[in-house]
This record gives sequence, structure tokens and C-alpha cells, in this order.
Amino acid sequence: VGIAGTSASCPVAAGIFAKLNGIRLSKGKSPLGWLNPFIYQHADAFQDVTIGSNGCSPFVKGFEAISGWDPSSGVGTPDFDKLASIVAALS
Repeated sequence: VGIAGTSASCPVAAGIFAKLNGIRLSKGKSPLGWLNPFIYQHADAFQDVTIGSNGCSPFVKGFEAISGWDPSSGVGTPDFDKLASIVAALS
């Protein structure tokens, strides 16, 4: 049995944002705090997922991934290098 969905993506995203907070803390800056405004202001630093769905069986369709925000993948997968550059430049 593989690991997929939020069982895999949530710990990965948490690790990415922890590393981004580490960048800020190493420069004497405060942590990012509530992430929603940051994520939506920098949606271009995420790879948009446009194919697939979050259906869990052949009988449950789930939500389809589309261009832009969708309930299956949100704004997409984080691009750490782009986010690190943005985070380092924030005051």
C-alpha cells in the first residue's frame, strides 16, 4: 500500500514551510505566521496541478484538478527555490 494524498502532502508541505521559517529566523526575521495570505499573494511560486483528481475509488469521483485554484490541489505544489527567494527578500 502506497502513501498518497494528504497523508503524504501535509508532512511535505509542513517541512517546506518549516525550512522557509528557518531561512527567516537565520536572518533575524520573524516566522511567516498565518500562511494563507502569503500563499495566495505568491501563488506563482507554486506549480499549478491541472490534471487528475482526489477521488479515492472508482466509485467516488472527487474534485478534478483545473487551471488555477481547485479543491483537489489548492494553488498547486510549492516550488521551494522560488519560495526561498521570496521569503529571504521579505522584511
